[in-house]
Amino acid sequence: MKTVNIYLLRHGKTLGEPALNGHTDVEVAPLTQQSICRDIRSRFPSVENVVTSPLKRCLEVGQGLTNNNSALTLSIDAAFKEMNFGQFDGVPFDHLTQHWDVLERFWQDPAHHPLPGAEPLDAFYSRVSDGWDALTSQLTQDTLLIAHGGTIRMILARVLGLDWRNPALFSILQIGNQSISHIKITHSEQIYTQVCSIGSPLSIE
Repeated sequence: MKTVNIYLLRHGKTLGEPALNGHTDVEVAPLTQQSICRDIRSRFPSVENVVTSPLKRCLEVGQGLTNNNSALTLSIDAAFKEMNFGQFDGVPFDHLTQHWDVLERFWQDPAHHPLPGAEPLDAFYSRVSDGWDALTSQLTQDTLLIAHGGTIRMILARVLGLDWRNPALFSILQIGNQSISHIKITHSEQIYTQVCSIGSPLSIE
């Protein structure tokens, strides 16, 4: 019997005006990134494998953890990028006031009211689910996955068998910046998956 822990880290709070930052490559303050790295090293010493979205807000943490540390391996996987919000991606909300009705319909029912030019929700779920299945099928070590709020919600929907179209995943389920969700996978005669915690905040200075 083999048990592997997977820790899903949502990146730190990004710089700049509030916006739907999907594929837009916004940054997190360097001091925040350093504080996240310190807390991860302290709290999760069993981690030997780090997987990250290629976007800087995630990648910088992965690099900070693995640089000059031969005990950790780093993999970059685009399957775990945030959803692409199309024409509204990265645009500050203050610049989208004339499109507020479009945004409201999206928030109320993202599966049936996609944003202009955006990645459809079913494609996002499939991308993340395929990446998750590929990752977990080969894991033998405790792993840190550094990703995004939407990505983590889609992983939880996959693991828990939830309807990924349910707007409550986005409007009610809280996955804060700098938080950890813990999933445990045990390989025995069968594969047993447990969700041990969701959205537990890190200790950030």
